[in-house]
Amino acid sequence: MTKNKQNSHGLIGLKVLITGATSGLGYSTSIALAKEGAEIIAIGRDKRRLEDLSDTIEQTIGSVTLVCLDLANQGTIEELSQKISEKFGKLNIIIHCAMPSLQMTPLSQVTLKEIEVNLLSPIMICFRLISCFHSVLCRNPKGLFIYISDARMKKFNGPYNSAKKACDQLLLAYQKENKRLGVNVVIQYPEPMGTKLRKKIFPGEKTIAADVVHKEAQKIIEKILMLTGRERIIT
Repeated sequence: MTKNKQNSHGLIGLKVLITGATSGLGYSTSIALAKEGAEIIAIGRDKRRLEDLSDTIEQTIGSVTLVCLDLANQGTIEELSQKISEKFGKLNIIIHCAMPSLQMTPLSQVTLKEIEVNLLSPIMICFRLISCFHSVLCRNPKGLFIYISDARMKKFNGPYNSAKKACDQLLLAYQKENKRLGVNVVIQYPEPMGTKLRKKIFPGEKTIAADVVHKEAQKIIEKILMLTGRERIIT
């Protein structure tokens, strides 16, 4: 009973895959969902940071499976979806937070390789997540795909801005195709957060309160609770 008073478990039994789970909103959301009882599948490229995430989640009596891989590499998402299907049989939610970016650079100075990594690759990752996990998410009548976007566009961030807009359009198309039956699709636009990514693409920006990331993670949880018909256990 004491543990229930410390943590609410409105998401017990839900399996949630989170990309970009080693930092920023992905990290905070992973921890917040674990506290609610969700079983986290955390995706990231940094093994040490994944282990730090695991240590934090275990302290909350949560459950996490760590997957260290680069989503941009050929075959990684395809193999991951197959393994999740075989091991768990289903996946309730995907939260796609991962996003690379250059520092602010005039488009005329961006190299072809940088365009491949920071524009083409994010679009392909988004598409591959949709195509590879659609059938797994559809096994649950309330399957959910949440894409973390960004409504604020500034000059000298051409590849980042373009990738976000293109992924928005992919998810909007996916949303419309599944409006009546199928996966529930949400495009989430968080408030400015003091994350490593934001400091990279908006250097010199005024300091943002440290708790904004936590608040945005809670907004995601509230949306999940609403769309899955769950409720927090009030204590």
